[in-house]
Amino acid sequence: MMQRGITHVATRTIRFFVLVFMASALTMATLTACSGGSSAPNDSGGSSAPNSGGGSSAPNDSGGSSAPNDSGGSSSVTGTVTWPDGHPAASASVYFYNYDPRFSASGWYDGKYEVQQLAADGSYSLPDCPCKDLTAYLYVPATPGADPANGGQDCWMIMQDDNQTYSGRPANPGDTINWQALDMPCSPTWYTSDQPTVQSESTTVLPSLNSGSWQSAEARISSGS
Repeated sequence: MMQRGITHVATRTIRFFVLVFMASALTMATLTACSGGSSAPNDSGGSSAPNSGGGSSAPNDSGGSSAPNDSGGSSSVTGTVTWPDGHPAASASVYFYNYDPRFSASGWYDGKYEVQQLAADGSYSLPDCPCKDLTAYLYVPATPGADPANGGQDCWMIMQDDNQTYSGRPANPGDTINWQALDMPCSPTWYTSDQPTVQSESTTVLPSLNSGSWQSAEARISSGS
């Protein structure tokens, strides 16, 4: 009787250890299967695709931000300068003024920019705008020894734009502005282009100074003298 009891206990013990062993084996198999499945995304490179594909670097490689820098002349104001009769002011000098105390740009000095000699078609290129309040003056230097009425004095002529504005206008990069000298006698000195001053110079001051006509100034420039 005692022997049968001992045998029964031994059998139960053996079964217990067998069950524990099988449970452990099953757990190990499950863990192995799980770990194998989780490695698939890493092997496929799915998470690395954005980095290897360079998605974030595409804007830099396309050069889109450099396009404005390559445009060159788009930062300039261009146009032509003519005499009151519409002829190109070839070989004449032009001074541009921008009346803005905060303005500072390369090639400008104290708000002034000089084009020393216009091209044959009267064309010009004015860099580094925008300009808040732009005016333009045509300049013909004096001819040494000549009579004051025939080129013996410097000749300054205020110019109007293609909207017949001469007292100042805004100008932005890429604008085309064509200028024409006002139909007035030459002035031996520079003066501001506000409307009252221009009216006074036209009717009173310049005729009495006898500094010559714009026609004689054009003839001198055209002849190269």
